[in-house]
Amino acid sequence: MARITVEDCEKVVANRFDLVILAAQRTRQIISGDRITVESEDEKKTVIALREIAAQSISMDALKESSIKSFRTFTPEEDLDDDVEDLSGDDTYNPYAGIEMTSIESDNISVVSEDELKNNTENDTENDIMEMEEV
Repeated sequence: MARITVEDCEKVVANRFDLVILAAQRTRQIISGDRITVESEDEKKTVIALREIAAQSISMDALKESSIKSFRTFTPEEDLDDDVEDLSGDDTYNPYAGIEMTSIESDNISVVSEDELKNNTENDTENDIMEMEEV
């Protein structure tokens, strides 16, 4: 069994951080059933992945692309129009949705229309201004 070192892999992948990500991705691929491209003698999957990287028996570009794709939570192929249409009918902010009016009244919660709210806000502002002028 040939001993693999990080220095052997650094000849192929210059950055150690990139090497860790690529080796981890290749290990995941091997675990999920991808074909091993180097001879293995009862070695751990991580060691096999490092040996494949050092031997350049796998495509580094394909491995990079695969690792990038695995980190994405959004893929550009997803259709955004369907998601927007799904949300268009939903009321996303209504804490009283589905509650009957009698339960709201029994909890001493008053329901105010938007017009009443605007009028009250304007009146409160005018009252605050008048109080400030008196002082």
